[in-house]
Order: sequence, then C-alpha cells, then structure tokens
Amino acid sequence: MRAIRAVAVAALVALDVSAAAAQSTRNFKDSWFWGVKAGGHFYQVQSDPDGSLSPLGGMDWLITRSSAGLYMSFDHTFFKDKFVLVNDSLSPIDTVPRTVFLSGMRRFTMAGMLFPYQKKYLQTYFGLGATLNQIAKAEPVGTYRNRQQETLVASTVRQFRTSAAPIVILGTQLRLFYASAFGQVSFSPSNSQFFLFTGNNWRTTVEAGLRYNIGSSIDPMR
Repeated sequence: MRAIRAVAVAALVALDVSAAAAQSTRNFKDSWFWGVKAGGHFYQVQSDPDGSLSPLGGMDWLITRSSAGLYMSFDHTFFKDKFVLVNDSLSPIDTVPRTVFLSGMRRFTMAGMLFPYQKKYLQTYFGLGATLNQIAKAEPVGTYRNRQQETLVASTVRQFRTSAAPIVILGTQLRLFYASAFGQVSFSPSNSQFFLFTGNNWRTTVEAGLRYNIGSSIDPMR
C-alpha cells in the first residue's frame, strides 16, 4: 500500500512539473511559433494599373527572445488572367509588343523583429527585412518568327519574373488558450525590374492567422 502511495505521489509531482513546463512554453518570450495565415495582396500590373487585391495563403515561423526575434514566411498569392507587354524584337521598326500572361506569385520573407509592447495576452511587433518574389507562371502567347525572337522573349521573362525587395512589417499578436491569433500588414516597394510594377508605388499585404507555440527558442542549461 505504501508503495502504491509513493508511486501516486511521484506521478502527481511529475504531472505538476510537466504542466508547469508546458505552461512556460506558452509564453511569448524565448519561444518558437509556427503559424498559418491568409490575407490579401494589393499590387499593380500593366493590365490593371489601378491595382488589384488578390487572396493569399501561407505559413510562417516566429522565433522570439526578450525584446527581439526572427521572422520567416512563405506564401502564395492567387491570381490569373493578368498580363504584361514585352518587347520581342530588336528591330526599331517592329513596335508591336508580345503579351505575357501571369498567374500567381510566390513570396519568401525573412525579417528581424522588435517587440516594443508586451503584455501577458497582447504583444505588438515591428519587422524590417527582405522578401524574394517570383511569378509562379509567366506564359508568352503567339508564335515566333525565328529562334532569336524566342530567345529574346524568354530572356525578358526570366529577368522580370523574380525580384528581391526590402519589406516592413507591423503586427499584433493576441494570446489565446491553445494558440495565438495575429494580424499584420507589410509594405514592400515596387521594382522596375519586376512584372508587378507600374510606377513608384508600394505593394501592400494584409494578413491574419494563428500561431502555435511549439516550445522554447533557447537550449536549457545542462
């Protein structure tokens, strides 16, 4: 009987310790969050110079320390039937451009984060980093008169399909019981060497989602 009581007491102590450890991993500081997100991406393109808002979905990772951290994310913006016009001839006489249809955009982002306001259930953050954007599919239409023309168009598509740019992120995270809800907005300057460009404007993204704390971002002392 005493042995059974001893085992029961030990089990309760172990349960309390594990519960306390689990509770500590739910904190914001020194934590590693995995998240999923959805939102909208506002951009401009030649076929729609006034701007379009397309849906996006993706996932992100947020690694926090006391007052700073690291953010990484991957997302995909869904759009189709957008097009641009590119030059397909070296001859100054030929002024008829070629249409290239665009579908979707992949984006990878990495940023350093600052956490200026931290309370038990609410945190705000500010990030500055870089983003790599790539049009998922860019398809020129029509036939080619010769191999030189085809090579010129393919080279132009490769050049303007991918672009890197700085990014600014502003967001808020709300701690819930099992996860944390967040909302954020990001701003990235447009690039004249990228298909989604019609002037000196900014591309804006609005996102919301859930992040789950998977544990500590620091190694425990051994």
